[in-house]
Amino acid sequence: MYRPSDGVFVRLLRPGFEYPANIFKHQDGLYYPSEEIVFLVSKGQSLDSSDDVFTEVAIWHPDEIRLLGAISLSVPESGGFVVFAPWHGTFLSQLTLDSDLSLDTAVETCLNAAIQLQNDNESLEGNRYTLRDFNSDSKVLTDLFDNIEPEEGLLIRGLYTLLKSSLLMQQHVLGDFMEEAFMNMQISREAALELIREHLHYLGNPNPSFKQAHEYLRSNFQIGDGLVEYLEEQHDKWIETKHPLSVFGAEWAPSIQAEDIYETHGILVSIYRHIILGEPGGSSAL
Repeated sequence: MYRPSDGVFVRLLRPGFEYPANIFKHQDGLYYPSEEIVFLVSKGQSLDSSDDVFTEVAIWHPDEIRLLGAISLSVPESGGFVVFAPWHGTFLSQLTLDSDLSLDTAVETCLNAAIQLQNDNESLEGNRYTLRDFNSDSKVLTDLFDNIEPEEGLLIRGLYTLLKSSLLMQQHVLGDFMEEAFMNMQISREAALELIREHLHYLGNPNPSFKQAHEYLRSNFQIGDGLVEYLEEQHDKWIETKHPLSVFGAEWAPSIQAEDIYETHGILVSIYRHIILGEPGGSSAL
């Protein structure tokens, strides 16, 4: 659960999922994987900027979203998607917001705290973690982390819903929640288009439309025409999904294919990397 407070926060990840195998150390964030324990550490200095947000149900806070979003987006095209499942968490009194989380001493402090947190909450005897090398580029990962600002509510919302969609796609663990994964992914799609509209406004367009945001994608991605056509189709499916009675009629369930969800995820990763790093738009999953 989201905790609106300042400080260094350690979060265990839940066993039963496949997590990235490589450690990530940065002065403002830490991701630590092993077969015995997987956890992340973030700083809560950005939380005061979210005075208008009060939630008791969000599963990550903005600084965690920054870290997990960077890891997820660092996976190369067609490399699969990363899932992060939250578990127990606590603030660390031994470290401050000025602490450098990349130092070996800080990593050791965080590891000891995570082990204690694990021991305090539930025995994991015989329940080891599964790790996988997603072939992420460490420089790209660092660049992504450095260019994601937790104070940017629109970007954080887009990454947050993208992270949630990945978690909901894990049917073998959570059950059949693909429709819910689709819903979160469509919010992430809308956030990406809004970010592009903001960029067009910065470039001098006083009131850019969604059509102009699509035209931007058409011009900046290798398969722009097919990408825009696909995103427009997804918008229609989103209308059908969120309204029980829409221009498409009233049916007991929306017409969604599993392929739509996997393809949209890959496309959004490419779009967000373009937004954050300015990378040329790749061919995406289409």
